[in-house]
Amino acid sequence: MVEISTSILSIEKENASKIIYGLEVAHTDYFHIDVMDGKFVKKDTTEIMKEYTNMVKQISNIPLDVHFMVEDVKGFIDEYAGFKPNIITFHIEALKSEDEVKNIINMIKDVGAKVRNCT
Repeated sequence: MVEISTSILSIEKENASKIIYGLEVAHTDYFHIDVMDGKFVKKDTTEIMKEYTNMVKQISNIPLDVHFMVEDVKGFIDEYAGFKPNIITFHIEALKSEDEVKNIINMIKDVGAKVRNCT
């Protein structure tokens, strides 16, 4: 089985709710949220992705697939944990040590446990 995660990175803000609803009707499996901090990668999408994520959670039950392209992985996981993402992707090269990688993975698993307990 193939699952579809649709990125909403470049949707036009004025049509966002209509597009989100249309993707739900089309049966996308996940909304893919590209969070970029302007440091790890050049583009900064932190504010718009938070706004879109909030919008998705208000009008849809489609799960979230959050992709962090950021230097402060831990901080963004903390920030997005309340949205109860179903998938979290991060870049290992953003972390400085093997211990930090283990801590981040455990942190993500904790977020996942909370998501499973809420559904």
